[in-house]
Amino acid sequence: MLRALQIRNFALIENAEIELGEGLNVLSGETGAGKSILIQALDLLLGGRGSSELIRQGEDESEVTGLFVRGADEVSLRRVISRSGKNRAYLNERPVPVSVLEQSGRELVDLAGQHEHQVLLDQDRHLTLLDEFAGFGADSALDRYRSEYAAYTSLAGQRRDLEAKARESREREEFLRFQLREIGEAAVRPGEEEALLQEKDVSKHAVRLREAGVRAEEALESGEDAVLQRVSRVAKDIRQASQLDGGLSETAARLDAALCELQDVARYLGAYGERVSCDPERLQAVEDRLALIARLKKKHGGTVEALLEKEKELRQGLALLDDFEGEASRIDAEIAAHEKKMLRLAREITQARQKAAGDLEVKIIRELKDLGMSSAKFTVSLKPLKSGAPAGGVFLGDRGADEGEFLVAPNMGEGMHPLAKIASGGELSRVFLAIKKVLGVVRGAETCVFDEVDSGIGGRIAEVVGRNLAEMARRRQVLCITHLPQIACYAAHHFMIRKETEKGRTHTKVQRLQTVQREEEIARMLAGVKVTDQAMAHAREMLKSAGNQQ
Repeated sequence: MLRALQIRNFALIENAEIELGEGLNVLSGETGAGKSILIQALDLLLGGRGSSELIRQGEDESEVTGLFVRGADEVSLRRVISRSGKNRAYLNERPVPVSVLEQSGRELVDLAGQHEHQVLLDQDRHLTLLDEFAGFGADSALDRYRSEYAAYTSLAGQRRDLEAKARESREREEFLRFQLREIGEAAVRPGEEEALLQEKDVSKHAVRLREAGVRAEEALESGEDAVLQRVSRVAKDIRQASQLDGGLSETAARLDAALCELQDVARYLGAYGERVSCDPERLQAVEDRLALIARLKKKHGGTVEALLEKEKELRQGLALLDDFEGEASRIDAEIAAHEKKMLRLAREITQARQKAAGDLEVKIIRELKDLGMSSAKFTVSLKPLKSGAPAGGVFLGDRGADEGEFLVAPNMGEGMHPLAKIASGGELSRVFLAIKKVLGVVRGAETCVFDEVDSGIGGRIAEVVGRNLAEMARRRQVLCITHLPQIACYAAHHFMIRKETEKGRTHTKVQRLQTVQREEEIARMLAGVKVTDQAMAHAREMLKSAGNQQ
């Protein structure tokens, strides 16, 4: 609950501290005294829009602080707005973004002013409220459905990604297969390019090479006074000499070996000279092959190694494409299994909602009659979703197969309309109060604020509203701004807001009223400016009837 609210330099409030209590807290005061300023300050604290126009004239900053009690814990919210634009927000005195303050505030307070009933005016929240009334909790059909839906949406996302990849691959498949076919048909082998370059050089210089081979062979063996003849003579002389000097035996053997080696070289060069030729067709074939290899290297990485790696990648990619269908079938089977479970749970949820809707309608209509809206009608419109995940002839969303909306006909003869279409602020406030009372704690917030809940009502209906607020305040803290004594008399804590002028400046002050002061304020609310003895007596009687006086 909200234990204390401190406001500094906010609009007409210079400095105000309000210590609130459990139960029903009422704020009253004359028209124009500044009751709405308190709601504005609280709205700012709970993450509302900050503006320099809210800063008290002559001051640089405005600050609103709220101390909340939740169980055994205390929670502090603070909001500072500055003319310099350096606005700040604090949660337990730690700087936080305004969005964090707003989220925390939403959990602590329901702020409900005229046309500010955001929870109830938001159609998207109606189904959630109905589900709370229906008692869907942990491990309920709705909880199990959401688990199935989360798994379903994850798989559906995988399926979409798979389809996108398959579509992209199919669009490129022909090109990929062309690339693979081109590389595959070329059948380039490691080292082939180097061998072809060598063959090309040999073919281009065949005449010179043949002549070199022939000349070398003649010089070594077949020509006049060839090297082999001379070496043969030398080898023979040394072989004979070695018979006289054994020390020359090794040298003689080496000469014989050299002679054999020269004979082999001469025969190879002779054969080489005869073999080397310039075949124009073969040379063209070699050059064409080298050009093909060069073209493929340029397209696929610049080297034969990169070309071969590209061929490997293309084969793997096309194999993956061929496997897409199998993966898609697996995912589709899982999706179908989840859809079956979701449909069964969705039907169970719809049946529970229909029953809860009927009970909710009866209870809220009863409350509306007590609040003076005897001809009002209230219904929960449950309809199948118009969009979502198609399954079994219906659409499924994250909350099942339904969409829901609260509809009201405030007066006899009127058609059913959404809550946001209710023109009268008083009627909307009473509808809000009736729904709040039936639903209990709508958002889990322990404090509920009502502004102008008494708009357009009076007499007996005002007394009924007061009793309803007091009854609600038994379960949670209620803060209500009112101008009606029939409501104020039910307060457990009564505050009066008034304007004062000091030194040429207007100030809004907040005063907590004690017993006699309460009697005087309620008498003022009954009689107006001139408080009579009769009004005082009436005020005491009202307080006594409401149980607020001994």
